[in-house]
Amino acid sequence: MSTVISITLTFIFAASSLMIHEFAHILAVNYLGGRVEKVGVLPLGLRAQFRGLEKLHAWERYVIYSAGSIANVITAAWTFSVSRMSYFGIPWLEELALFNIVLCVFNLIPALPLDGGRILKQFLSNRIGMLRANRIMLKLGLCISIFLIFLGFLQVVLYSYNITLLCAAMYIRRQNKEMKPALQMEFFNILDRKKAPARSRLVPVKIIHIPDDATLKFALERLTMDHRAAFYIAGKCVFSEQELIVHIFENGLHGTAQDCIVSNLK
Repeated sequence: MSTVISITLTFIFAASSLMIHEFAHILAVNYLGGRVEKVGVLPLGLRAQFRGLEKLHAWERYVIYSAGSIANVITAAWTFSVSRMSYFGIPWLEELALFNIVLCVFNLIPALPLDGGRILKQFLSNRIGMLRANRIMLKLGLCISIFLIFLGFLQVVLYSYNITLLCAAMYIRRQNKEMKPALQMEFFNILDRKKAPARSRLVPVKIIHIPDDATLKFALERLTMDHRAAFYIAGKCVFSEQELIVHIFENGLHGTAQDCIVSNLK
């Protein structure tokens, strides 16, 4: 009976920790102006899909991505404090606190589609460009998932066939493989939005220096999510981000930056 109770409590703690995590994301999205497109029910909790995050400020997306982990930390601190304030302690509250901490740490792993991966991806997207950031995140996710699978096998062998870490690692590996088309679609959606600049808020301009023989792909790879790029050759601004995007949509990606300059002069 004790084994059944232990398994039941473990299931309840894991499910409640995941529910707290996902509800925090949903509340943050609704409050900051994004859109909750779909909420799916999983065996241990919920999984929400969001839309419209690319229209938000960078700091708002950081808040959304970190909201779940922050909620888990707050829950862990509260449950552990309540347990310690009681005279004898409440073991199940401390176990719930542990589940929340473990979930927080796991979600901050810098691999897509986890929150840590989304935070790192946004940071890199605004530093080195969206396309290059996407490539780095997919390779990083592959390396991390392989390392975690190795640790998962060690856990199975050394700790009474516990498959928790192995299942989590396989989940990251499978989801990371499926992220490539989603990232490509996200990039093209952002480009389409950037063709007509938004007038609702000011966007900082990022100066990008490129060689005079740079290809259009070279310039495209340096576009960031939260800036308007201005491309400079030999210290002179030759075209804007919007002009580059319009040229690519009309003429394709083959060619050089000089083709874009000539096209804009016509």
